[in-house]
Amino acid sequence: MPRPATRLALQRLDSTALLVSRHPIGEADLVVRLFTESSGMIGVIARNARRSAKRFGALEPMHVLKVRVESSPLRDLGTLAEASLERPRIGITARLDTLEAAGQALRWLRRAAPTRSSEPELWREVNALLDELDALPATGAKRVGSLLAGSGLRMLAATGWALELSRCVRCEKACPERSRSILDVAAGGIVCRACGGRGEVLSAAERHAFLRAADGDPDALVEGSSRAIDVVERALEVHGRGEAT
Repeated sequence: MPRPATRLALQRLDSTALLVSRHPIGEADLVVRLFTESSGMIGVIARNARRSAKRFGALEPMHVLKVRVESSPLRDLGTLAEASLERPRIGITARLDTLEAAGQALRWLRRAAPTRSSEPELWREVNALLDELDALPATGAKRVGSLLAGSGLRMLAATGWALELSRCVRCEKACPERSRSILDVAAGGIVCRACGGRGEVLSAAERHAFLRAADGDPDALVEGSSRAIDVVERALEVHGRGEAT
């Protein structure tokens, strides 16, 4: 009688991807986390990546990569078979401000993206930000923080953690147009005083700027990006799935 098969066939994934982290292992390998367009966040081993510039010379963040991954249901990590450069973003790497903003966005992505789950809205959002940063002229330096902050708010929305900034998250009472509001990041948005809201106060102008940024206005937070970036950070501390660094 023929012996039963003891090995499962390898599965192959071909996808565009972003490199979000890489860590050396052993003498020549890398453990790599990729955010792929077709399968979301995955972990892979790049064998001999630190010795083979020909096969894995494209393994750098910010750029869009084309990858081939082989995986088995019996293993947590797949194997990176090939990686090539699909779309370079040299403009990001040429400037410190855009490089830092892009790095921050990828750290948010590591916290926000679920494992092995396609997230097309999150894929579009992070790549749109990276493309904007790549094309930003030197005269647009003041927009870097605003672009990052707005994208962070939309990344929260893409993962189901959007901040409610128009009405109380508990009683759903609309916030008056010109009133200050109390932001409770852990609760998911603003909380009116009748529902126990206390603590961090947003002015009417700040709240409207947050709303415009979340709707895609690239200049909404030119003057107030640092606070919005801090809010995104704290929201990911509450909800985030992955690693912070």
